[in-house]
Amino acid sequence: MSALKEKKPENKEALNNIPDNINDAFQIYVQTSSRKLNNIAQQEIGRMIRWLGDKRSISGITPSEIGNYSDEFAKRTSVATVSQKVNYLKKFLLFLKLNELTALNLASHLRMKKSNVGKITKKLEETKREEINLTEAGYKDLEKQLKELNDQRPRLADEVRNAIKDGDIRENAPLDAARENQDMVNSKIHELEGILKLATIIDESNTGDRIQIGSKVVIINPLTSNNYEYQLVEPNEANPLVGKISSVSPVGSAILGRRLGEEVLVKTPGGEQTFTINEIK
Repeated sequence: MSALKEKKPENKEALNNIPDNINDAFQIYVQTSSRKLNNIAQQEIGRMIRWLGDKRSISGITPSEIGNYSDEFAKRTSVATVSQKVNYLKKFLLFLKLNELTALNLASHLRMKKSNVGKITKKLEETKREEINLTEAGYKDLEKQLKELNDQRPRLADEVRNAIKDGDIRENAPLDAARENQDMVNSKIHELEGILKLATIIDESNTGDRIQIGSKVVIINPLTSNNYEYQLVEPNEANPLVGKISSVSPVGSAILGRRLGEEVLVKTPGGEQTFTINEIK
């Protein structure tokens, strides 16, 4: 990736009087920027300044602080918007360096760790390589969730617009909260759309003689005679409260692929337990 390149703004009078204070420097950066900074750019830079401390001396900011901020930034930023937001922050940090407010290239220390930002991307990439099997009810439930989230979008957009009108973008907690909520909803919509696009609805009437995804099963504990009824589903659809257990759960992984009458050993936090497969529906 090529390094960011930023020309010094032409407003030399303002630049010659930049104080060694990060908040004051930001105000001059906004005033002298060759292109008008959009609301998102101002918001993201303002967040970083508040995190560092708006009374901070620029010359006292260390590379390790910028690195630590990278971790905080990654935790609350969606993959869809992270590249653009990082670019806004780096341009501001580069502005400080070009105007000799710091001897350090702080922008080079604003790096997004794959362990943070890449989580959603990795999850989606892995999902694309896997076969996703959902019951018809599970598919419809995800469609319902997606519709509900999409229905929230106009309201969330209104909340962001109203918060922008209420005050200074750099010091606007309601705007921060509205933006974060909007990012989380958009990320979940992106995830659900990916799942539904790749999902196959399984034929629950064709279970055969082995337990598979979609099978409804009754297992019995031979020591207590207690029986339990479950439906085996993919992790995306799991809901133990209604008897849907994941194929990667202790019970689910133990019974997957097994036949009627077989005994299975289930490892649980309370110890190992034996169950007999009593019925496959």
